[in-house]
Amino acid sequence: MSTKPPTPTLLMLSLLLASVAAASHHETPHDRVYAVPGALDFNMQTLEGKDVHLSDYFGKVMLAVNVASKCGYTPQYKDLQALHEKYQAQGLAIVGFPANDFGRQEPGTHAEIRQFCTANYGISFDMMSKIQVKGSGKHPFYDFLTSEKSNPAHGGPVKWNFEKFLIGRDGQVVGHYRSRVKPLADELVSAIESELGKPALPLGLKSYLGRTIADTMHYAGAPWLLRGEREQEESTAKMIRALGLKPGQSVCDVGAGNGYHSLMMATEVASNGRVLAVDVQPEMLDMLKERAAEAGIDNVTTQLGKLHDPMLPIGTLDLVLLADVYHEFSHPVHMLGAIRKSLKPGGQVVLLEFRAEDDTVPIKKLHKMSRKQIQAELSANGFKLAKSYDDLPWQHMMFYGVESE
Repeated sequence: MSTKPPTPTLLMLSLLLASVAAASHHETPHDRVYAVPGALDFNMQTLEGKDVHLSDYFGKVMLAVNVASKCGYTPQYKDLQALHEKYQAQGLAIVGFPANDFGRQEPGTHAEIRQFCTANYGISFDMMSKIQVKGSGKHPFYDFLTSEKSNPAHGGPVKWNFEKFLIGRDGQVVGHYRSRVKPLADELVSAIESELGKPALPLGLKSYLGRTIADTMHYAGAPWLLRGEREQEESTAKMIRALGLKPGQSVCDVGAGNGYHSLMMATEVASNGRVLAVDVQPEMLDMLKERAAEAGIDNVTTQLGKLHDPMLPIGTLDLVLLADVYHEFSHPVHMLGAIRKSLKPGGQVVLLEFRAEDDTVPIKKLHKMSRKQIQAELSANGFKLAKSYDDLPWQHMMFYGVESE
């Protein structure tokens, strides 16, 4: 992906611009921000000042260590380098984060830190610029790692230099080890080998069947999904009626966001039906839960999906809705394969996509799809077009069944 998420300050600015543009039907609202689940959604700089984004480590196993040059634990650099040399080819990425938070034991400049690490330990693993890992100036990455809300299983404050956070291939934190746990300790090496032994994640695509894949909307843009004029622009109530949902059905909203469609679907399937709401960002699902609780809706279940797998139950769903989200799938073949398996006999997947054929639809071209393109991609993945609903102001609405049926 060429587009990287902005810093939190820029995120707030982008949201302000998006809300202003949305009111005037400009295209900016769909100039979306790439979202990476887990601990990898952060900008950094290397010791040499190069801008990087932690999503570059997606698919690898990362060991994040807050390092210092004048600490009693500094000799751990030697074992960290040994780990790097032994496991790098298998997908381990050791990343050092110099910090001067404990005993002022990392006072040097970036150049001095690099010189120290190279001359004394021959460090060749990645080293980031100096940051804070505690206090009011804590870097957002370490705020994520230490927060018990974002990292409930392995959170907690960093207490000294050379603490270690182990992050799996999917960006989820799987371990937190204190300074006294040496890099070559059996418990840490076993955990690393266990994560490395898990199947490598499939690489995401930049394009599919001639179409450039769009980046995923960041959860910070969620308020735009609830804008007051959305019903007028998209005739959402008409769309929900066109789904033809019935009480007692089991349906799914993939890419549910903060639940704009999910909660309406829940009313249609009634209390004896259920809605499975899937998203790759836990923050979106938290918003959805809050909105459901406020509305007194209790037949919506949330599911944290993966970029390549929505984690759907097999053969249980009457309908799966993909509302303005399919064009963002970085793994379209994997996702459509999982969705196909999730459908009951006679079940359908419904795609809602802004019309690329209509230049008057005020959405970025990258976030539109033509009917021809939708048909090409769905038919290539085992789906057949059952019907279309063509009475929405801006969107295609296309119903697909499974080809073998």
